[in-house]
Amino acid sequence: MTTRHPSASPTRIRFGSRPAIAAGFVKRQGQDELVKAVFARAQPRTVLTGMWGSGKSQLAAAVAARCGEEGWPLVAWIHAASRKEILVGLYELALRAGIDAPKNIPLEVIVRRLLDRLRSAEAADRLFVFDNMENPDDLRDFIPEGTGVRTLVTTRHLDWDGPGWLRLAVGAFDREQSVSLLYEHTGDTHREAADRIADALGDVPVAITQAAATAQQGRYALSGYLDRLSHHPLESRMSRLEGANYPDAVGIALLMAYEQVLEQLRTEHPQQERIAVSILGALSLLAVSGVPTHWLLRLDGDSDAVRDTLSFLKSAAIFQESSDGTKTIIPWLQGHVYRETYLNDQKKLGEARRCAATLLGGIDVDRLENVEQRRDETHHLIEQFLSVTSQDYSHSLFSEPQVPSKLAETLHDAASLGMSQLALGLTDSVTRACEALGPDHPDALASRNSLAGTYRDAGRLDKAITLYEQALEGSIRVLGTDHPSTLTSRLNLAGAYRTAGRLSEAIPLYEQVFSGRSRVLGPDHRSTLTARDELAGIYWEAGRFDAAITLKKQILADAMRIMGPDSPGASAARLNLAATYRDAGRLSEAIPLYQENLDDVSRTLGLDHPETLASRHRLAGAYRDAGRLDEAISLYKENLEGFTRLAGPDHPETLASRATLAGAYQAASRFDEAIPLFEQNLDDVSRTLGLDHPETLASRHRLAGAYRDAGRLDEAIPLFEQNLDDFIRILGPDRPDTFTSRSTLASAYQAAGRLDEAIPLFEQNLEDRTRTLGPGHPVTLTSRGNLAGAYRDAGRLDYAIHLFGDNLEATIRILDPHHPHTLLSRDNLADAYRAAGRTEDAEKLFETPSDSEDEPDGTENDPDQETGD
Repeated sequence: MTTRHPSASPTRIRFGSRPAIAAGFVKRQGQDELVKAVFARAQPRTVLTGMWGSGKSQLAAAVAARCGEEGWPLVAWIHAASRKEILVGLYELALRAGIDAPKNIPLEVIVRRLLDRLRSAEAADRLFVFDNMENPDDLRDFIPEGTGVRTLVTTRHLDWDGPGWLRLAVGAFDREQSVSLLYEHTGDTHREAADRIADALGDVPVAITQAAATAQQGRYALSGYLDRLSHHPLESRMSRLEGANYPDAVGIALLMAYEQVLEQLRTEHPQQERIAVSILGALSLLAVSGVPTHWLLRLDGDSDAVRDTLSFLKSAAIFQESSDGTKTIIPWLQGHVYRETYLNDQKKLGEARRCAATLLGGIDVDRLENVEQRRDETHHLIEQFLSVTSQDYSHSLFSEPQVPSKLAETLHDAASLGMSQLALGLTDSVTRACEALGPDHPDALASRNSLAGTYRDAGRLDKAITLYEQALEGSIRVLGTDHPSTLTSRLNLAGAYRTAGRLSEAIPLYEQVFSGRSRVLGPDHRSTLTARDELAGIYWEAGRFDAAITLKKQILADAMRIMGPDSPGASAARLNLAATYRDAGRLSEAIPLYQENLDDVSRTLGLDHPETLASRHRLAGAYRDAGRLDEAISLYKENLEGFTRLAGPDHPETLASRATLAGAYQAASRFDEAIPLFEQNLDDVSRTLGLDHPETLASRHRLAGAYRDAGRLDEAIPLFEQNLDDFIRILGPDRPDTFTSRSTLASAYQAAGRLDEAIPLFEQNLEDRTRTLGPGHPVTLTSRGNLAGAYRDAGRLDYAIHLFGDNLEATIRILDPHHPHTLLSRDNLADAYRAAGRTEDAEKLFETPSDSEDEPDGTENDPDQETGD
């Protein structure tokens, strides 16, 4: 699955949640220089330095707002407190910009693609703001570049010094700005009182702004506010912040704001006071970049009371809104004061933690109406967990049971929504959860298990397997061998082994899951039946067809007994058994089952029902496999006529049916009938779906394959070449379809005797398959065999023998000595030995009998053959 992205880049992007411009925004010293740097392109990289509360973010937000108003194509605001948060922000921006993001490609690669696009794009005014950057090294390799691109960083580190950056210091208000702001909010022009307030607060912008709002809200004259500020009983308990030299009165002013609003609510609206405490506690512990406002509304069931409380706190300048109105933000310094004073009480801190945990735990992604809503909510959760993990003062949240539980759920949801790469940023969050709860706590095990699933979904099987192994060990130790969670952990590890091609390790685990569920849940429990079906599937993959068929027979018998012989479940079980017979080459047993299914469906649903057409297609396939091509072709023709009549000549099902009939003609070497159908399909698909549609590429591939099989290589090779070029251009060089297309072209070159062109393609494919799938994956084995065959044909026998030998060792180790892949590998190595004159070595390969009671009866069937049609 590929992560969502529009078909083309949006013409105008407004990305991120920046704070709205505060009412009465004060123009700052250096603001003109900043505007000149950004708008006149005098300096493409600018950094605003200053203490917490100096107004850096407000100044940057004012610049971003102006860029948006002037119609700049891209204005991006990225929270930059950690490198992971920067990476996640740029990744999400890449998706908005239309960058292709397959789920198996790491975030860093997608971000580099975004940055490459910026460098090569036509000149345009684009702004990137990285807000509240903690470590300048976090931006390493992520600085946007390109004609017209401007980067603006805000940071509290006053010593930022880097080549190519214009550094602007954002300090305190000048005295007249402080006095004017106090006058404006209170309507009081008592100069001496205003001066003394500003002096006490060091003209720190956030403190002056808050003092003005508090005096206005409490209807104090400036002298009255000054008296309260001067005689507040609090001795500052704020810990000193690195690089900050605040007067003690700054903390008092911010604390007075909290005290006043809570006291006012306590007097006038007691319910709202409780809501306000909950909101303040949650916001002070969650992401400094803000919390979705609709989450906060849930604290009191989306009542008028919670809306009124939020409105009141915003009017008192305790909170800010994001510019798009979607988030509520508490400025960092105000949150710090709240934590250092109000939450200094352990009971109140516990209440705040529980409130934040309840807020996170109450998000139910599954109940949302559509995929985009679920994606957005999951992204919000990932953003919160990243911040909680990077904020030292938030780590205690992981001790709240709801938080690790929601973390595990979020990882699972992200994987199901194609957001695996994004969720991998939560690795440190899982570590924190395990440290807080202990590695064997059920929620810690669940988080580790979900993280393993995320790695697996992202194609990182090595990481996934390690985590699944740890989770299984912990589950056995804590819960016992037969606990449902242990069985699930064992099943997850088995699935990861299976995906990695490590079938010999997967099969015992599937067997243990089946026996465990049978013992604990009973033979007829749904989970037991599912486990039996999965075990049958892994037996099939390992080439143990007899064992698979035994289970499939039992599944059919149980389905008929439990659900009835005419039930959909019994019909599905019958088809599965027939398919396994077919795969095992036992076609004389498969065909009657397919015929029975077709008869039943035709009788109950009618000749033109879609399921009847599907059943006819399956029976025709079995006839084709059995070499009964005339009977297969007759059924395929009947299906094509049905689809054409019911759906029309251009319907995808009709086109697919025509391709299938053409393939049957091709198998019967009736190329004069096959090729015109393939040519017609390519014309129709190109016309209806477009030249770049995957089905167009597939149709071209089929036609090229027919040309190749008819001996018309001069016509086949240009089509294969065109397909490879298109796959690279449309999907990228690292996609499985691209690898398959390259292998097919290489095989065509090989068939034409053009080995100098074939071998480099086979070599590249083997390198790419090994890198993306691992050296032991079945498809990697196929790629290695293809290259070895090309070396053999080119007379490079030492190379061929080496690769065929590697393949034989791998198939014996990973699959089974009697698996069709193993037998094929042994035959290939023996042929290479004989070609090299090493007859004795060839004969030694067959000294151990290859036949045994476990050997499959059927013919070799290679589902991973890359060059097949």
